Amino acid sequence: MIRTTLWLITLCTLQACGVRSPITQFNSANVTNSTPEAISITAHFDISNTNDEPLRLEMYKYYVTVDGRTVYQGLAAAERTVPRWGSVSSAIPIVIRREEIGDQSVIAWKLSGSLSYIPPTALAETLLKNGFWEPTSSIRAHGAIEVPVIE
Repeated sequence: MIRTTLWLITLCTLQACGVRSPITQFNSANVTNSTPEAISITAHFDISNTNDEPLRLEMYKYYVTVDGRTVYQGLAAAERTVPRWGSVSSAIPIVIRREEIGDQSVIAWKLSGSLSYIPPTALAETLLKNGFWEPTSSIRAHGAIEVPVIE
């Protein structure tokens, strides 16, 4: 069993060498909703694929900080396929509770996390489905937003 597991991990590693991770580029963020309880923000990204085969994007796992404190943790389905040598746009929702930011009129925020994807090979997909391997690419974003006034 151990020998088989080591063999699968080795194959997976060798197979992954031929597949490059998607490249994420943060573009912008905007406030999409504001209530007395929270502010909703959408962070917009371009995701590029530099492989000869399409890449299926799976899931964003991320957290958002304000003033060094984690104010939001999220999971969001990516549900996109990036064409070979192409790019797609994607968006990640962020919700910040007003109690986390106090009476600040402008907040500086940072997003960090990962984007999981499925490499375009049968072996990689099998290893992923059986829990042996989950390839990811890092995502990062930051910005400042004006906190909408609630009247």
